[in-house]
Formats: sequence, C-alpha cells, structure tokens
Amino acid sequence: MSDATAPVLEIQNVVATVRVATVLDLDALAERIPGAKYLKKKFPGLVLHMSTPKVTVLAFAPGKLVLTGMPHPDVLPSAFSTVLEVLRAAGAELEPFDPPRVVNIVSSGSFGEGVALQRLAIAMNLEHIEYEPEVFPGLVYRVADPRGVALVFGSGAFVVTGTRTEDQAARVMAVIQHAIDQAGAWTPA
Repeated sequence: MSDATAPVLEIQNVVATVRVATVLDLDALAERIPGAKYLKKKFPGLVLHMSTPKVTVLAFAPGKLVLTGMPHPDVLPSAFSTVLEVLRAAGAELEPFDPPRVVNIVSSGSFGEGVALQRLAIAMNLEHIEYEPEVFPGLVYRVADPRGVALVFGSGAFVVTGTRTEDQAARVMAVIQHAIDQAGAWTPA
C-alpha cells in the first residue's frame, strides 16, 4: 500500500468524563429534567439524550458525568456547556470542576485493500494480537506506543479505539499499516 492511498480515519464516537459535584440527587434530577431516564434497579446512572449538540450524558450520584456519542472532540465544549445549563436549571448544586477530558475516541476507516489476517498474525508471532476467526471475524491488535487498540478485518476495514486524541488514533493506524506492510499481508479488496 502506498502513502498516496493512506486511509482516512473517521471519528465515530468521543467519550469524555468530568466530576461536577460531590453528590447529585438523581431522583430529583430525573423528575425535573424532561426526557431524563433513571431506572436505578437496572443502571446506577441517570441517562439524558440531548439533541443539540448530539450527546448522551450519564450522570452518577457521586457527581461524575460521562458524555458520549459526540462526533468530534470539538463538540465537547458546547455539549458540556449545554449539560451544565440543564443541570443548573434542574437545581443541581455544582461545585468548581476541572474541564472535561476525553477518555476515548473511536475511529474507523478502510485501507482500500484486503488484509490476510492469518498471515499478519503469524508474522507478528501473535505478539500483541488476538486472532480467533471462529469467535470474531477480525484481528485485535493492541498497540503499546501510542496506546490504542485496532480491530482489523479481512476486507481492509478497521476500527481504532482506546485513544484520547485524533493524532494518537492516526498513529495507531500507521503502526497497523506498517505491520501489514512488513508482513506482506495485503490482498486484493
């Protein structure tokens, strides 16, 4: 595969966390926030789906929020601001907090060529790899530096997860691409 055909990563999901209080009264928030769902027997957090910007918020009693479903890290500031407005309007007592931090970016793409997964697994001596085609149709490659995980499929499609920045995701994809090159594991798509 040549550099001219380098794959493009498309971000699918961004997950961020932040602690905004010592305690959040989830029962009270569920009553005051339209559309909020809190089924404590099934899940210990309040779930709030917001449309503008598109984000799902998981709020937990110890004051921690998880924001997920964002299409790009650039959406985080406006999503967080909107969440704070909703919580304050519902009477939540918020404390000083650090900015939210991205804890996971999920990206996907395609190499444009097929990948001989078994050849790749053997060439890598199964190091940092999980490949059980009877259980899962892709190869799981755990990259140590930069830290991330790639799922690579025989069609050449891939998913990169466990990264915190777009640059990390691109570097994980480049490590995978280099490993496929070194193994001679490209096949026609």
